[in-house]
Order: sequence, then structure tokens, then C-alpha cells
Amino acid sequence: MKKYFLSIDQGTTSTRTVLYDSKFKYLDQKQIEITQFYPKSGYVEHDAEEIWDKTYKTLRQLLRKYDLKSNQIISIGITNQRETILGWDKSSGKPIGKAIVWQDRRTSKFCEILKEEGLEPEINEKTGLLLDPYFSASKLRWLKDKSKSIFKKSTTLFGTIDSFLLWKLTEGRVFATDITNAARTSLFNISNLKWDDDLKKIFGLEGIKLPDIKNNADDFGTTSLFGGEIKISGMAGDQQAALFGQACFDTGEVKSTYGTGCFLILNTGTKILRSNNKLLSTVGYKIGGDVTYALEGSIFVAGSLIQWLRDKMKFFLNAPETEKFAKSANKNSEVVIIPSFTGLGAPHWKPDLRGAINGLSLETSKEDIILAALEAICFQTKDLVTALKNDGAKIKSIKIDGGMATNNFFGQTLSDVLSMKVFKPRNIESTSLGAAYLAGIGSNYINLSELKDVWKVDKLFEPKKSYEKKYLKYLDSLESLS
Repeated sequence: MKKYFLSIDQGTTSTRTVLYDSKFKYLDQKQIEITQFYPKSGYVEHDAEEIWDKTYKTLRQLLRKYDLKSNQIISIGITNQRETILGWDKSSGKPIGKAIVWQDRRTSKFCEILKEEGLEPEINEKTGLLLDPYFSASKLRWLKDKSKSIFKKSTTLFGTIDSFLLWKLTEGRVFATDITNAARTSLFNISNLKWDDDLKKIFGLEGIKLPDIKNNADDFGTTSLFGGEIKISGMAGDQQAALFGQACFDTGEVKSTYGTGCFLILNTGTKILRSNNKLLSTVGYKIGGDVTYALEGSIFVAGSLIQWLRDKMKFFLNAPETEKFAKSANKNSEVVIIPSFTGLGAPHWKPDLRGAINGLSLETSKEDIILAALEAICFQTKDLVTALKNDGAKIKSIKIDGGMATNNFFGQTLSDVLSMKVFKPRNIESTSLGAAYLAGIGSNYINLSELKDVWKVDKLFEPKKSYEKKYLKYLDSLESLS
């Protein structure tokens, strides 16, 4: 009887379930877009009930399509959009209002108040994170201020999307998160690996019951919603799952995922590397008793810039068309895009900065703007790589994944901008693959050393031209907005 793994990959713009065989070969997936809610400027919300319904639907569709029984599934892995926070009723499992998405900036003023009180150094020391609306704690405080009566109820649970999906899959038997998602809340101490009471007090969240924290490969319970019992044995925030899926198991290895945002992570080994350039020290993954730390830079807008050009500007019908249009653009175009639709992430951390397009002329075409959009994502990546190097990292190459990695023009441009080798793996969906790997380890099906030879290169990009002149234009444009 053939055996399989299922990976739930709950992202910012879609929910999907991916089917892998017992050797982690990709077989199929079911994916459904989720609704984005923008009730006010800077507000971004999701309907968690919709997320659950579509998660359940994609799981069921794959199992039915291949007529798979529960005893054929070795284990399920879960990976998710990080920092997104919600509350739900313990009895009914129903969400309390909308989930506040990681992109949301509604708590900017609250974070500024904490900064003025001089609390950022303590938060940074304990969490490795900066004081920014990006992270979950300030969003959780906003929920508390809005619904104090609900917040105090013992039947109300709060957590990130992973903990909600796990709760639903296990029919309320397991209220838990994994260490990487916990590390992105601003309530978790990355040194002692526990929820921190001092941090709860800083954010005004004393007494809150948070999920149990588990390793990334662990016993997360079972689901009985699809026939017999199926183990859930792996869980990680999407970027750490991609780090794992890219087989960045050794200190100094780097991956960069291009989805809605862009997230670049450097494996720093067993030691916490503190950044002097506003990068984030975080947990890469924990297997057994061994913790691997990481240094991360986050770009808030990457694929969502392409989505904006598609959906709002109507420049093309499908994202893959950007490669064709960019190739036909004026290569001497001076158009520069600063894609700070939801602020700028690392290493700038300007939450209130808004986007701009500079260098427009009467000759500017949509092709020029599409080219500038792809370049802007590369320029932001260069900002991160420069910051890593200034923190002492020695980077010779970078592994890329995510939806934008299918665009070979983008991969070549990235190599040109970074002046380094860029590797694209055979499976660019490293996030779901990483969740499958973790499920394999957590179910005792495979060990870490056996996974090292699974990762394979599909394409190597090497620098062909200099982008220094236009990168400086980008920096000048950015400076003019600050």
C-alpha cells in the first residue's frame, strides 16, 4: 500500500493542501484563494472561518481525487502565514471577529508609544524582534482594547493561524503552536524558549492563556475528520518551513522566499546572532532538544506588488506574463518603484511610509513599470543582503523559492542586482515541502541527516550585468520619501 504526506500551506492570499509521496516527491495540490478585507487604510483582515472551510475543502478534495484512506497518510504537516492573530470561542470554535493579518498597520501609534517609553531595547533583547505593528502582540492588545468583555472570558482562545487550524483539525483536543510561530509574537523569549511574563505585562496582556509550545517536529495530535485517525507531526511558520524545505541545515546557508512578501533567512546555527542593522534574530527550527537560530529580513511587499499591477492597474491577466513584458521594456528606463504599500520592513522599518513611482516620463510604458516592479523586489533583497553582510555574514549564494521563482527573468535580474549566484530548486514550493519534511521527522519516518540529499537544483543564475547605477536611483528615491 502506497503511503503519502499531506502539507497544509495556509498563506496570505490562498489556502492549499499539497500531496507528496513517501519519498517527498510532489504529486498534486488543491488551492483556493481567500478574501482580503481592507476596512480602513492600513487595515488588513482575514475571515478565519473562511480559512478553515477552505483548508478542510482542499484536504478533502485531494483525498477524494486519489481515493486515499486515512491509513495511507503517514502524517500531516502545517505551515502558515505568521504573525496573523485571532480569537475564537472554545466551545463553538467560531472566530471572534476577523483575524488581523501580519501586514496590518493599525497598531503603529501604540508601538510608537512603547518606543517613547524606552521599551524597545528590552523587547529586542528578549525576542530578537523590533517593536513594530508587524508582530502579533500589539495586534492582540488591540483586540483586547476593542473587546474587553470577550477577552476576559475563559472560553475565549487566542493564537496565530496555525493554532486555530490545529484546534479545528483536532476538534478542540489540542491548543498548541510551534516554536517558530511563538517566536514571532513578541511574547516569546528566544533565550529560555518560553512565554515571557514581562513581555505580557509590557503589552498589557497579563493573565492571557497562550497555546502550548511544541517543537517543529512533534506530536500535534491527530485528526479524525477524514475517516480514521491521521497524525499531525510537523508545524512551522511559512518562512521557517521554507528554510527547512530548502535544506538550509548548515550555518551560513540562506534562502529567500518570494510570495506575498519576501522573507530572507540566514541559518546562524546554535547561537543567537544579534543584528546591528535592524534584522530579526529568531528561531529557525527546533528538532528534539536542538535549537537552530536564524537571522531574518522581511520585505512586506513582493508578490503583492505584482498582484496590484494585475488586479488594480490591469496591466496583465496573469503573473507569468510579467516575464514577457519586462523583457520588452526600455532597458534604459529610469522608472523606480518604492513599493511601501504597507510600510517598509527590514532594514528600514518605516511602518507609515507609502508607495511611490519615480522617474515617469511621456515615454514611460506599462512594460517599463512592470520591469521596475521586478527590479524593486530585487533592490529590496539587496538591502537585506547588505545588512546581513554588515552584521558579519559571509554569503556567496542564495536559494530562492515561492511563486516568483518561476520567473526566470526575475531570477537573472536578482543575480545581477546581488552580484552573486542564485539557485532555484526543482521544487520551488519549499514551504509546503518543509512542512512535509517536518511531518516525516515528527512521525519517526525519517531523520534530519537523511533529508540532506533530497534537495536538488533546477537552475543556476549567475551575474551578467551591473545594476549599481539604478540601485543608487532606488536609494535616492527612498531617501526622498523618508
